This record gives sequence, structure tokens and C-alpha cells, in this order.
Amino acid sequence: MPEVSPDRLWSQRLIAGDESALREVYRDHAPAVLGLATRVLGSLEGQAEDVMQDVFVRLWEHPGQFDPARGHLRSYLLAMTHSRAVERVRAEDSQRRRLEAAGNQPVDPATDPSRGLTSLDSRSAVQRVLADLPPEQRIAIEMAYYRGLSYRDVAVALAEPEGTVRYRIRAGMQKMRAALQAEEVSP
Repeated sequence: MPEVSPDRLWSQRLIAGDESALREVYRDHAPAVLGLATRVLGSLEGQAEDVMQDVFVRLWEHPGQFDPARGHLRSYLLAMTHSRAVERVRAEDSQRRRLEAAGNQPVDPATDPSRGLTSLDSRSAVQRVLADLPPEQRIAIEMAYYRGLSYRDVAVALAEPEGTVRYRIRAGMQKMRAALQAEEVSP
């Protein structure tokens, strides 16, 4: 009887939902995954650990995507790590360029979005309206807008699907907009 490769055994165990298999894969491959993510991401602090977590979560959630007949698990994990890390570098670079471009644009006082929040009354109205939202919407909005987290980061922190978080933020922002407009119209 031919010997079954460790990658094939891990694959079978992961597909069966064996958490100990994930721990073993993590123990054996996390240093290489973290090392590659760190090299690709360079000075983007904290991002390498996030990429490593993404890689292992994806392996756990979609173990059938790894096919031991096509290659080794280490190669699969490193390819996924490289792809995720490059995506992060590109996203950071894109965001930096957008912020730089926005910083070079003159602000038209008539269209400045912060103009409506300059008074203490406006700030307190936003805080009051935010406090009236359902907790799941309020918390997601606070994490995204006040702490600067991405939808994905909010979803991970709340252990919720990203689509659910996006919906909650969008619905909460719509409620806030309607409430603030109603207050502005009222005497």
C-alpha cells in the first residue's frame, strides 16, 4: 500500500473539520508565511500578522481549495500569502496616493464636507443620532469611522461576515442622514 503524503493527510483532516490539523499546519508553516508576508509588506507594521491570519482563516474556511495532487501545502500557503500581501501593499499605496492628491486640492468652503460639523451643536447632533442607532449598527459605524478600521477589520473584530458589516454600516448611515436632515429642517 503506497504511503500517503502528510499534505494529503492534512487536506483530508482539514476538509473533515479537524481543528488539530489546522494547529499542526499552523505550527509547521506559520513561520514561513509570516516571514514572506513581512518581506513583502516591509514597513507596513502589523499588516504581516493580518495577512498570516487571513491565509490560515481562508485555509480553514475553504480547505477544499488546496489540492495535494497539484503541489505542496507550503507552496500553496506561500502563494496565497504573497498574493494577499501584494494586495495590501497596493491598497496602502493607492490610499496614500488618494490622500496626497486630496491634500493638494484646494478646499471649496461651499462643498467642504466638514463645514457642517464645525459647530458644537452639529457634533452633539451627530453623537445623539449615533447613540439612537441599534447597537449593532452603532458599534460597526464607530469602529469604521472613529477608529478607522476597514470593513474587513470590523468584520473580523466582530466575528461577523463582511457583507453583514457593510449592510449594518450602510443602513446606520442612512438612518443617521435621515435623522440629521429632519433635525436641520425642524425649527
